[in-house]
Amino acid sequence: MTQTMTEIKDILKLSIDDRIHLVQTIWDSIAADTEVSEISEEHKKILDERLEAHKNNPNDVVSWDEVKKSVKKIL
Repeated sequence: MTQTMTEIKDILKLSIDDRIHLVQTIWDSIAADTEVSEISEEHKKILDERLEAHKNNPNDVVSWDEVKKSVKKIL
């Protein structure tokens, strides 16, 4: 067994509160790193296209309730 798998098994032995704290700590570290990371030019282009499409047709939207109903039909 690799060291990583052993470490994961050890983490899973922690109490729920300790695991939640660990996840929160990891999430906070990811959020902090994301602030300094740059978005790729490809993603910028996609976001710009979507923003432009919304500006051109702001009423072409789907409510969150409609999205949930649609997903429930699929599941």
